Amino acid sequence: MYVGIGYDIHKFVKNRKLILGGICFDYPLGLLGHSDADVVLHAIGDAILGAASLGDIGELFPDTDSKWKDVSSHILLNKIMELRKERGLGINNVDVT
Repeated sequence: MYVGIGYDIHKFVKNRKLILGGICFDYPLGLLGHSDADVVLHAIGDAILGAASLGDIGELFPDTDSKWKDVSSHILLNKIMELRKERGLGINNVDVT
């Protein structure tokens, strides 16, 4: 059994959408980030990467690469899931607090 712990943090700013767990909330502030800054999906992805010994989300999807600018975190998580599958790892449980 492999265990990964992930976390993510972004600053609240004006003129950005607030997306948490893939859901867009009607709120006057959003999270600053290179991608859509979805801290929930980023933390899940980071935990999976950690369990698979594949580094972290910042290494895989660097903010210096314009390819990831404003990308949906669903796309990032799907790519992480592909890498996990290539390693032959399953997921038994995910807990987000």
